[in-house]
Amino acid sequence: MDNLDSRMCFIPECRTLRTVKRPFPVYNRRLYGVANSQLTPEVAAELGAILGTLLGEGAIVTTARDLYPPSRMLKRAFTAGLMSTGITVIDFHEATLPELAFSVKRFGAKAGVHFSAAPFSESSIQLVFLDSAGAEISEDRLGDLLSMYESHRAVRSVPSRVGWVSYAEYIHDIYTASAAGFVDSVPISAKEPMVIVDMNNGPAYLVLPGLLSSLGARLVAVNSGKPAQRTPTRLLPHPRSLTMLADMTRASSATFAAALSVDASQVFLIDDKGRLVDPDLAVAAVASLLPQGSRLAVLDSTSRVVDMVAEKNRLTLIRVRGLASDISRGMRRIKATLGASDAGEFIYPHFSPAPDGMLFIAKLLEMLCTSEIRLSTLVESLPEVQRFTLEHEIEEGKMFSLLEYVLSLSTEVSVTPTSVKYKAGDVWVKVEVDPQRSKMYVSAEAVTKSAVEVVKKEYEKLVEFLEGFA
Repeated sequence: MDNLDSRMCFIPECRTLRTVKRPFPVYNRRLYGVANSQLTPEVAAELGAILGTLLGEGAIVTTARDLYPPSRMLKRAFTAGLMSTGITVIDFHEATLPELAFSVKRFGAKAGVHFSAAPFSESSIQLVFLDSAGAEISEDRLGDLLSMYESHRAVRSVPSRVGWVSYAEYIHDIYTASAAGFVDSVPISAKEPMVIVDMNNGPAYLVLPGLLSSLGARLVAVNSGKPAQRTPTRLLPHPRSLTMLADMTRASSATFAAALSVDASQVFLIDDKGRLVDPDLAVAAVASLLPQGSRLAVLDSTSRVVDMVAEKNRLTLIRVRGLASDISRGMRRIKATLGASDAGEFIYPHFSPAPDGMLFIAKLLEMLCTSEIRLSTLVESLPEVQRFTLEHEIEEGKMFSLLEYVLSLSTEVSVTPTSVKYKAGDVWVKVEVDPQRSKMYVSAEAVTKSAVEVVKKEYEKLVEFLEGFA
């Protein structure tokens, strides 16, 4: 092993949440459900009280949300539940998940909770729970929370010990200044690159313009600010937004374009030629810019093209079973400098243990300006990996329902605006929709004959679902 340029190690899998009774849908250790149906204010208050009971009276919890009114409603109810158990709440109001994760340890909090829209349903809200280090909580810890919720084991404080709520007024400024200090602004300010970013009507609009401006970059902001009243929203950018970004990039001299998730933890790239960069290829492209000897941690579901790039560039590659939060824990163990997933998540452990799309945009500008290379050139130079793919016609109105169904098939998935990747047996199967061609694609990297058979089997299941879908 010591003589290899690219290394792999697997961090053992934890027990699965399939063994725990789930009162709510769960994906990637995030609770989600339809607002005012599965997730009512009463339910949110009870969940807050359960978390407070787990942490103990007197603990500090930080909270934040996106700009969607149901997120605000549920966060306030959750805060009331925390207070009822004697918890002190530091409320960031409208803030991104990266800001919340960055601040948890710095405020001495025992946990953080973020509320935002869920991936595909326009009526659902997701709750992200962070531990005291700012990483998403472990599977065991989430299992404990759900088990206590089911048995109604909240312990309330006496009135004189009910918790307080305070507002952290300068969180955006603190985060922006810290992130700017983490990026080398010299090559950026020398070239004054322009980047187009779809904020997806999330709180990133309060942070990213100031961050990029301080680095000397030019920004064209799209979907910046609060969403229109009574407008449904979802965590991931809509495919129409990606098409619009591609058109804008082709019509401009932008270095690249990017679309953020509502909570700014995920980022999806459009290269300088106006082409959507597959998230797997985005990881490989970034890997090709890392210095020799760098340590890169990726999820096991990430394409093997990253292995090929790591071997060529003499990087140490560590594959981690699990989720982005497991990458964070693995990075501390093996001293990786960058973590990434095939869902547009990039982690800089020396800054924060959580995925940060805003910081990634700044760091990508730094790398491209330093190396004086185009993103399109990087992507075009990547090796190809053979995939076995089956396609099926699908109506546009059924596409997100299909992805929502696929999301429910596993508690550990890789989610992008147009796809869900999940594990069937030992094979990572990717289900992708294309609104422009009205197609569904089911695929996997065809490294074995068994992988081909798995794709065929999963394809048949999905076609059966579509045929039975009203």
